[in-house]
Amino acid sequence: MMLCHPAAACPSDPDLARLEADAFAAAVERVSPSVVRIETVGGLERRGRMLLSEGPTTGLVVAADGYIVSSAFNFLSQPTSILVRLADGARKPARLVASDSSRMIVLLKIEVAQPLPVCEIAPQAQMRVGQWAIAVGRAFDASRPSMAVGILSALDRIWGKAIQTDAAVSPNNYGGPLIDIHGRVLGVLVPLSPESADEMAGVEWYDSGVGFAVPAEHIQQILPRLKKGENLRPGIAGIGLKGPNLITGAPIIVACRAKSPAAAAGIKVGDRVVEIDGRKIQRAAQIREAIARHYAGETMQVVVLRNQKRQTCEIKLAGSLGP
Repeated sequence: MMLCHPAAACPSDPDLARLEADAFAAAVERVSPSVVRIETVGGLERRGRMLLSEGPTTGLVVAADGYIVSSAFNFLSQPTSILVRLADGARKPARLVASDSSRMIVLLKIEVAQPLPVCEIAPQAQMRVGQWAIAVGRAFDASRPSMAVGILSALDRIWGKAIQTDAAVSPNNYGGPLIDIHGRVLGVLVPLSPESADEMAGVEWYDSGVGFAVPAEHIQQILPRLKKGENLRPGIAGIGLKGPNLITGAPIIVACRAKSPAAAAGIKVGDRVVEIDGRKIQRAAQIREAIARHYAGETMQVVVLRNQKRQTCEIKLAGSLGP
């Protein structure tokens, strides 16, 4: 099938390349006013064996009254002072309001006299694997943002908490936006790992072609809680799942810790989970993903099959488990 008639004028390769480059630049230009540079002063020089970076990092304006989201990795040093440089060059002191240690993001607040420009959010339902994705940062040159072009390479990664891109992602643009070709924000760039919840997990993958972003739509949903100063933590149920491979393993409870949220809800060893929050469950990995999507203090409705009978339990997830 021909895209144009042989006699018609088709764009040459150089023309297509120019149009493509213009589209990328226009997308970054659209989000640029909302991308800020973050500078930290003081704090720790290293965490464990890792020497912490002292250079500037990136943040994204998410509310016109001065709220800014960034990656928690940028604040591992526990800095004594935080400065935000806006796109117009103004520098403002910032305070850390709250953090989300499940998705490794933080919320900052600066005082502003005029409303700040806020980016447009791309709905998660419209995201498609293979679409253009541009990682944006403002660490190198405060006067203009940096960009790295790739595609959206996967959805529902890190147990349903993140989207994945092959655009170059590193400490320079952690906290910055991942945008689509229209300049809408897909998510906020963070280092994450499917194997570890450690605060530095995933950093070793930077610039590897595997980068993650917390969907911007989710950040908008939790923003009211963060604004109130609520620190969000991963939810824990206190169960063990059938292994050794969760991807193919059956959704059967093989352990239930005493005094855990699951035990308090009536979950028993041998129960087969068939539904969580209205979603059908067929594999053990789906249970882990369902828990990972929730925060401590939230409740999951779980349907189990016990002695061929369905039973419904409500599990209120905890932030930690006692002895």
